[in-house]
Amino acid sequence: MESIKRRQRRILRFLGPVAPQSSEVTRNSYKILTRQLSTAFPKCDFKPKTYSGPSFQKTDKIKADHIAPAIFNIYKRPLVLHQGHMQWLFDHDGRRYLDLFGGIVTVSVGHCHPKVSAALHEQIDSLWHVTNIYRHPKIYEYVEKLIAKFPGDLKVVYLVNSGTEANDLALLLAKAYTNSNDVISLQSCYHGYSSTVMGLTATQSYRMPIPVPSGMHHAMLPDPYRGIWGGCRDSISQVKNSCACVGDCVTSDKYVHQLSELLENSVPAGRVAAFFAESIQGVNGAVQFPKGYIKKAAELIKKHGGLFVADEVQTGFGRTGDAFWGFQNHGVQPDIVTLAKGIGNGFPLGAVVTTKAIAEAHTKSSYFNTFGGNPMAAAVGKAVLEVIEEEGLQQNCKDTGRYFLEQLMDLQNSYPVIGDVRGKGLMIGLELVEPGTKQPLNSGDASEILESIKDLGILIGTGGRWRNVLRIKPPMCINKKDFTSKVIKCEETKEPIVEYGKVSKFEGFQITLENTILFPAGGGQPFDLGWLNDVEVLQVLRKGDQAIHFTQQPIEIGTDVVQKIDWSRRFDHMQQHSGQHLLSAILERDHSLPTTSWWLGADECFVELDSTSVSDETVQVVEEQCNKHIRSATPVTVKFLKANDPDLNEAHTRGLPKDCMDTIRVICIGDIDENMCCGTHVTNLSQLQMIKLLGVEPGKKGKTNLRFLVGNRVTKSFQRMLDREKALIGLLKNEPVKHEELVSKLQRNLKITNKNLQNVLSELAQYEVDKIRNTQPTPKYLFMFKKEANPDFNRAICKGLENEDIFVFVASEDQDKPKEGQIIIQGAESDFKALGQQITDLLKCKGAFKNGKFQGKAGDLGGINKCKKLIEDYFNNVV
Repeated sequence: MESIKRRQRRILRFLGPVAPQSSEVTRNSYKILTRQLSTAFPKCDFKPKTYSGPSFQKTDKIKADHIAPAIFNIYKRPLVLHQGHMQWLFDHDGRRYLDLFGGIVTVSVGHCHPKVSAALHEQIDSLWHVTNIYRHPKIYEYVEKLIAKFPGDLKVVYLVNSGTEANDLALLLAKAYTNSNDVISLQSCYHGYSSTVMGLTATQSYRMPIPVPSGMHHAMLPDPYRGIWGGCRDSISQVKNSCACVGDCVTSDKYVHQLSELLENSVPAGRVAAFFAESIQGVNGAVQFPKGYIKKAAELIKKHGGLFVADEVQTGFGRTGDAFWGFQNHGVQPDIVTLAKGIGNGFPLGAVVTTKAIAEAHTKSSYFNTFGGNPMAAAVGKAVLEVIEEEGLQQNCKDTGRYFLEQLMDLQNSYPVIGDVRGKGLMIGLELVEPGTKQPLNSGDASEILESIKDLGILIGTGGRWRNVLRIKPPMCINKKDFTSKVIKCEETKEPIVEYGKVSKFEGFQITLENTILFPAGGGQPFDLGWLNDVEVLQVLRKGDQAIHFTQQPIEIGTDVVQKIDWSRRFDHMQQHSGQHLLSAILERDHSLPTTSWWLGADECFVELDSTSVSDETVQVVEEQCNKHIRSATPVTVKFLKANDPDLNEAHTRGLPKDCMDTIRVICIGDIDENMCCGTHVTNLSQLQMIKLLGVEPGKKGKTNLRFLVGNRVTKSFQRMLDREKALIGLLKNEPVKHEELVSKLQRNLKITNKNLQNVLSELAQYEVDKIRNTQPTPKYLFMFKKEANPDFNRAICKGLENEDIFVFVASEDQDKPKEGQIIIQGAESDFKALGQQITDLLKCKGAFKNGKFQGKAGDLGGINKCKKLIEDYFNNVV
């Protein structure tokens, strides 16, 4: 079997040369964002069939040889998908993916929905096809149900096969009814890809360099994010610092004025045929319009004799949540509505709905549609409508869409690469920009993010003029529960919190979930912190195959919880852990210094090396080697192997928990290292930013610890150094280059001052001793408590009186710890027996009685006055 290293080299050769370093580093840095989207999938009982189709390599060859080159795959590493179940898709290896794009907004009620599949199977077994020049029951059952969903006089249906065909027919109907040729659509719109409607589509990437029919005009796009007047839209997510109009947006009139200018300058008077508009632009990345624009634009078009055509190919059938049709959110009644995509849940089906008067104009010529409204399509369409009603999918779009938008808005607050979050229901766009600007993120970088999200098991789309918008438009059956985990156990606990080696007492609860995104401590990596709903998680531990979450509050068993992770902490751990792998690999491979242990601490980390010493020169070379690989953007990949896999011979381990030995993860850093590990890691060394080796220190049993920092910790360390330097500038009143000289001078002066102070204290102590000696009669005891005194002063007093028949008690306060300090007691043995223990108890002293003297620390000087009274009373009574 091919080894992991050989396979890695072969894959890298297959992928071709790496892009220039700067571009690669920038691109991979955006992968950090995708890690935030990482999640553990909820359980799914559905088991896909074993794949039996052509191999991946054969699909490559067939595509290259026989599939039109204009048809492209969305991913650099394409997927071979062979089965679907509701919101899930499965590839040829059996891997499950969460589908958040729905086959380009086409799968409405779920992949292979059982009711829709059953309706199709039933129809297949009775009648496949007759053209619509004959009658069959399903078309009538379906049309009656479909028309019931439309308001007003929209009562006539054409059944066709696609969105392009629907818009092509709508264009014909509008021209036939108005006897006009000129048609207007909005910039960046997409209405299909035929030689006719290509002129209607105003997206450059879908325009062939060939003539299109005359009379096609494109009005200014009223985009609240990129439009010249901005605006507010019908969404819980608004452009930052936008207006917040009650009712129609103030900018809608300005954009409508631009439409008026187009009508009055470029279109023959009174001769406009139609105005086409998507209720929310789909291919352009879920662009919404300022509130009131569509209604005012439609009214303007009608004044000029034209019709309003609502393109509901992507927004129809309840997807926007508040209404069944997107145009209803705009408070407008169209003359023609075009439908496709979700209408058939992936089955080829489309429709044009209009009024009887407009349809009557079509009778000027004959018309038929070979496949439009065929029995199978009609059966599917009817079942789709029934599922939407029975399963409450429109309300689900509203609720789940709101959840999506709220989570994405939270992300936007943390990541400046997210310029705009927009949408309604499950019609959502997330626009990526160069951080701090509105400049569109390079399409290559956006593609890398898309690719990384795919590798995490989630499928979304891209769109927008610059392909920098992530499009989230999943099957409408997707539910908030797909992003939650159920509580399966909740128990009280007194198990302590152990964080970075520090043990803290704890009383609370241990929560076990079906699955978790929070990493439990293990493999040398500290645990994650986060939240279960709004309950804070204070520790996560691995116990067997379960992750136990420590919380202060209980959570009822069976509760569905949304998990949130403290991402800054997780990413820090990923940087330190991947940095440790890289560092250990370089040390062992190139310098014969194997790692025997390591520590990922709160502030610094270290690797323990099996050597008594490591030279400064080696440390410098290793640091340069590590940073060279970081600058080269070396990829970090993961291989999953079984315990008996021969490929494990090529990998090694620095220690794995016993419960991680079934399916084994091998972390591969390019061709530098392959190491078994159960921790979390970056996907590319460029995400480490840099590594800084802080030096060596003696370890245990003749080994050496090499201390290091990685990534954000390096920049934070630099920031702390800068802050200290600023503080020193303020204190020393001089430039940084002179700080060392000034501090040395201060130290010399301080040494001289301390020496002078010591002399003064000695003289003062001698003065106090002489004063006591000269006192007549000689006192029986001395009680002296001076807060400002130091131990040397106290010792000098005791030394000077040690030959006198005087009981001495001296105390001073610790300047750094008020109420604590030092005491010395000396005197006759009988006095010690009577007073010593009482004094040390009152002052909570720690020390020892030796040779008629007690010297130690006082833990509580609050009892000093009681001490004084105790000594006074004793000697007064003795006298």
